[in-house]
Amino acid sequence: MYGSRLWQFPGGNLDAPDEDPLQTARREAVEETCLELGLGTPTLLLTHFLHAGPSLPLNKVGFIFDGGRLSADQLGQIRLDPAEHDMWAVHDLAAWQELMAPRDFARLDAIERARRGEGPSYLITHA
Repeated sequence: MYGSRLWQFPGGNLDAPDEDPLQTARREAVEETCLELGLGTPTLLLTHFLHAGPSLPLNKVGFIFDGGRLSADQLGQIRLDPAEHDMWAVHDLAAWQELMAPRDFARLDAIERARRGEGPSYLITHA
């Protein structure tokens, strides 16, 4: 969870000119959760294009990779960066739909469908 009760995945922007989206995903996972996911060549589940809007001055593109299913041990090792997140949770898809804003849930639903091989792998939303 981030700040004002907005549920988010760990993530962020590229930090260096030579950093690619997968390196960013790995770094952000460690920075925000303290989990190092031993991802060889993970599956890209979703490319998310977010149109600019009142709260987002520029268009944004995000890449979501499959980090695998976390074990109970891994879940117990999660340590959040309090400057970025104030809690985490595990729920089924129906519970997340009740907790998330519709646009954010659309992204989670697209990711879940991609994990099951149903697509889509490209989502466009508006800020």
